[in-house]
Amino acid sequence: MVRAVIPFSRPPRDDEADAFVADRLREEQGQPISPRAGQDQVGEVWDALGQLDAADFGLDDRKTNSGLVSRRGLIAGGALAAGFAVGGVLLWNQRPVAYETAVGERRTIALPDGSRITLNTATRLVTRFEGDRREVVLEAGEALFAVAHRDGVPFDVLSQGGRIRVTGTRFNVYRQAGFTQVDLLEGGVTVGPAEGGSEASVRLAPGQGVRLSPSGRPGPILVAQAARIDDWNHGRISFVGASLADAVAEMNRYSQKPLRIATPSLGRLQVDGVFEAGDTAAFARAVGRLHNVSVRTDGRSWTLS
Repeated sequence: MVRAVIPFSRPPRDDEADAFVADRLREEQGQPISPRAGQDQVGEVWDALGQLDAADFGLDDRKTNSGLVSRRGLIAGGALAAGFAVGGVLLWNQRPVAYETAVGERRTIALPDGSRITLNTATRLVTRFEGDRREVVLEAGEALFAVAHRDGVPFDVLSQGGRIRVTGTRFNVYRQAGFTQVDLLEGGVTVGPAEGGSEASVRLAPGQGVRLSPSGRPGPILVAQAARIDDWNHGRISFVGASLADAVAEMNRYSQKPLRIATPSLGRLQVDGVFEAGDTAAFARAVGRLHNVSVRTDGRSWTLS
């Protein structure tokens, strides 16, 4: 499940919004409140909120106490709306926002500039949009980017010590323990160290890929892994002559019930085929039938021996 919004610093305080919340709490406790300048405008916002019900807030009776929406939750929403009415500032465009997928989950998010990011299994990234800054930090996992073009406003993706800079394009970034794989499908990207001159960077053309070291240094230019990227976007995993050890590692990325190889020599077996991502049971049984391998499970994992 995607979890958003995770602030990395305390937001600026809004005196009007703070006073609004304090008044609502006093009112809830039956205490008198004194009128202040600007309360008419805030009151209009509160009245508008009063016309909404639980469904408008994405809630239902099962998720609230005794079928009632939390008043403090509505107060917080009212304070936020009041802050917009009084200040007219969209604070979330100025603060980092984190998105995360669980093991086996895949999710597409839309960004404020019209760009879209599809997060693969067990992926976490942080976005920041502020003025002429469009930046995403890939902290773990893999993501496919479809970046909306904006004149003079680059779009940066940071992974380990590397930076991928684009203005409008479609590309995939896969962060692994010892490197980051970048594959360009459309448009153009410049890839290199996050800190350093352009002489250490390379420019990719569509259909090209490159691996970045943890410090962001690009290796040789390779053929982009377009078929593998298409597979994971459709919930598939394909193997052509892959070792069983590598295939097991890839399957385990998508499942809460991992595969284990009890006999090390089995890791050298070759695997071919197309499997549903996360279906380790079908994969284990197929390997067992094709290679005469013993397959057993304890309900929490699958063991090949």
